[in-house]
Amino acid sequence: MIRGRFLLTFLFGMTLFVASCKKDEPVVVDPSDNLAIDSLVPTSRDIVVWEQISIKVYSRGQGLNYNWNTNHGTLVGAGADTVGYWACPTCVGLNVIECELSNEYGTVSDTVMIRVR
Repeated sequence: MIRGRFLLTFLFGMTLFVASCKKDEPVVVDPSDNLAIDSLVPTSRDIVVWEQISIKVYSRGQGLNYNWNTNHGTLVGAGADTVGYWACPTCVGLNVIECELSNEYGTVSDTVMIRVR
């Protein structure tokens, strides 16, 4: 009888102990915190031939690699979060500037249009 009470008390105590253990909620990380482009912001979207502007990428992530491209014109400082852009007379019209970001989580890109007059 004493043995049965002991066993019952022991089991009840273990049940309370196990039930009282706090379980940590899993941390949910927003995937876009690891690699995202929030916006591309040029100092002007409408320029004249030979005018130089800056274009900055606002982004999130660690260890980012920047790759800038354009269909017409010249980019200066293409390995940073801000580049200079200027266009010659053959670049008149709408030009596309693309920023591509990459890190261990992948690659994302965005574009901005610049009108050259």
